[in-house]
Amino acid sequence: MDRSLNCTRTVVTVCVVLLGVVVIAPTNAVWTAALLDPPVIGTLDLERVFNDIDRRNLAEGDLEAKLRPYRDQADDLRADAKRLREDLDMLAPGTRKFEQAQKQLTHVAMDYRAMVEFIQLKQDAGLAEARRELFEQIIEATALYAQANGIDFIVTNDSTLPIQSGTDIQIVQQLALRRVVYANDTYDVTDGLIDWMNAP
Repeated sequence: MDRSLNCTRTVVTVCVVLLGVVVIAPTNAVWTAALLDPPVIGTLDLERVFNDIDRRNLAEGDLEAKLRPYRDQADDLRADAKRLREDLDMLAPGTRKFEQAQKQLTHVAMDYRAMVEFIQLKQDAGLAEARRELFEQIIEATALYAQANGIDFIVTNDSTLPIQSGTDIQIVQQLALRRVVYANDTYDVTDGLIDWMNAP
């Protein structure tokens, strides 16, 4: 009886060990494959991509075309203000014509300042929207570029940015925002991505 029980225990133990091998083996195989085939990582100078892609110039050109009519109106108002100022200099102060010309000049000058402020607001909003759209296009193009070149990760390389002078808290905040401490230039894909996005 004891001998049979011992045999049974031996068989069960062998089965458990074999089962453990079967369960653990795939896990070890995954880790081994990961070690033998590590991920490919690239770095990117995002600011230079923004500055050097042709789409930025196109976006700024489109915005300028939209602002051109308002700039023309501002130029006309400035010319009217200059003409009224010259007319005012030729009139005698205190006369009815002088007062009328002065009121008209004040009105035109106010319209001109309002138009300049309006153009600035439109320009700021337009640039912000263009930057947002360009960033989305860069993200999309980066993904396609990485897939086409067998790259698993592309990260923004901010290790070359200088630390600006400031208070102790400001210095700590700058350091806390750093994502990359060091990156080998060999893995930089900035030029490749720019060429990819500027290709016809």
